[in-house]
Amino acid sequence: MSLYFDDEVKLRKTIRILVYPNITFGKDLEKDSYIQVIKKHITLLNEIRDDLWFYLILPKEVPSLAFDNVSQLYMDLPTHPPTMRAHFDTQVVKWLCSKELDFDLVMSHLPEHTYDLKNVLYNVTNHVPKFFGYCHWFDLKEVANWHMNSFKKNIVGLLEMDRCYLNTESQKKLVLKEARETFSDKVIWQLDKILTVQHLGVDKKDIVDDIKRVEEKIIVFNHRPDTYKHYKEFLKVCDKLYEQRQDFKVWVPLANKSDREYVITDSGDKDFYYKKLQDCYIGYSPKQTYGGWSVATTDGMMNGVPYLMYDADYYRELWDKGVFVKNDDELLEKLNFYLDNEYNRNVLADESLQHIRYRLVFKNEVEQMSDYINELYKTLPTVKKSEKLKEIISWIKKEGSITKKEIMKRLGWGVGIKWTQYRHTLLTNPNIYDTMEKDPVYNWVELN
Repeated sequence: MSLYFDDEVKLRKTIRILVYPNITFGKDLEKDSYIQVIKKHITLLNEIRDDLWFYLILPKEVPSLAFDNVSQLYMDLPTHPPTMRAHFDTQVVKWLCSKELDFDLVMSHLPEHTYDLKNVLYNVTNHVPKFFGYCHWFDLKEVANWHMNSFKKNIVGLLEMDRCYLNTESQKKLVLKEARETFSDKVIWQLDKILTVQHLGVDKKDIVDDIKRVEEKIIVFNHRPDTYKHYKEFLKVCDKLYEQRQDFKVWVPLANKSDREYVITDSGDKDFYYKKLQDCYIGYSPKQTYGGWSVATTDGMMNGVPYLMYDADYYRELWDKGVFVKNDDELLEKLNFYLDNEYNRNVLADESLQHIRYRLVFKNEVEQMSDYINELYKTLPTVKKSEKLKEIISWIKKEGSITKKEIMKRLGWGVGIKWTQYRHTLLTNPNIYDTMEKDPVYNWVELN
């Protein structure tokens, strides 16, 4: 990207991205999985480049998302999953997506709303951005524990995107399999092209330098203690283990209470969580009905914890040389083996840490996303011949700097004339730059 640096104002060939959220943990937004993912995306994209401006739709201010290149746009959002997926406020979205702003791309984290969002932008605003996204959850019939799921609506939204990231190949297979029950072969072919795996790796700075030779034998289950994570089945194995030996504890940080003598539920902030993980002896990654990427497992591995993993493709995607168990009996056997053999535990811990360090750094995945953002941006339409375009360029050149608000005031255009193609054409001009701030400002700069 061509850049121009000013002492007071940063001017760029800016790509402006509207981000639509998927928030399911309203009582503490900082712990919501969507917030964590978008924070990682923005952090790493900012390390890679300096020409992106993000507009984040949120229910209220989120301090950890207060980046220099982020505007937070607020609207009421329900967070109970079925309600959240069914609720779309057309009038508020229309108001937020003011004609005074610019949106080149939309990154939707909620495919269930993507069709409606695109409909609003294209039909009742002057924005016609390109859409890509990230899907955190699919209402597959095996895991949706409510009477009416949103799977079909999810698929319809996906078809309005050029690309949508999800976190495992296993998850993609499940989605395509269920979609075949309702949709045509043509739709399945389209979905196969749109759905793109992006493994949720770790931040390089979070990886510990070395494993810890721990003294206390703590088995960690740092996943959600839910049925789709087979938590009850795991506890039954631990009950048998406790009958054989009492020299261990089981830490379940996401459990509300302990109903076992050996279970501890200590919890705290991120620093507490990571430090506690470093004190754990071994972890377990359970069978998942959903088959998604296990952030809990990578959290532990980057803190030096070795894991026993249920033998499934979604864990072999994570690490194909890990230690796998096919059933509860094998899990019990392996837990006893590693609890009795500290040397083998330490070898496994060291091997998993090296795998994280060299194979699962998230920045590598985000660099590919950055390349795709460039590719998608280039597909935006442009204006070939236009007297009005020449007039706009003359205004920018004469004024030296002019806001989009002022341009739209002079043009007097309604929603029937789409501005996005004009913006894209303007920024191909070698002398026109945007300002890195919330409100677009078009600047004339003669570099030679």
